[in-house]
Amino acid sequence: MRTLSVCLLLLLLVPQSAMAVITFTQLDDDIFVVSHRVKGIGLRGKAMKLVYTKTASLCIAAGFSHFKILGQESETGQQDDVANASIRAQFYFADGDGRVGCERNSNPTYIQQAREKLARKGYRPPQRTVESPSTAHTAAAEASPVEEASCTIEQVAAMARSGLTDEQILAACTQ
Repeated sequence: MRTLSVCLLLLLLVPQSAMAVITFTQLDDDIFVVSHRVKGIGLRGKAMKLVYTKTASLCIAAGFSHFKILGQESETGQQDDVANASIRAQFYFADGDGRVGCERNSNPTYIQQAREKLARKGYRPPQRTVESPSTAHTAAAEASPVEEASCTIEQVAAMARSGLTDEQILAACTQ
């Protein structure tokens, strides 16, 4: 009886994250679905927190630095089921609108687990393509000459201050 009590006490003291494994499915080169199912006692909030950590960890293990959540689902624990959560995320090599840094939210244990699983699956990260601002500006200028633009400098500046991307501004000014 004493041994059983000690075992139960140890199970309660060990964080569930230490017992959790990373579970994911790769949908495309840079799109993954990461999931977590609470084992034992825990609710949806705990499941969501862990799936965020697992997503950030997988992001690093796959060779990226940022991710954007494309969709998420969660269920609270019921009598016949446990709490779970999943995130569909796209990974990126650089920061951008709506992207989250992976390093800050990751966990070394999950990074290692993800690296091992990726290696077993024969994962190869996509080629890193970085488009410089000057290249993007040149390509946009070639696609739509400035002479065809219908916006004033003041309008362009106002759109830029409001957070529109160069592509959005260009599209608005060439219509």
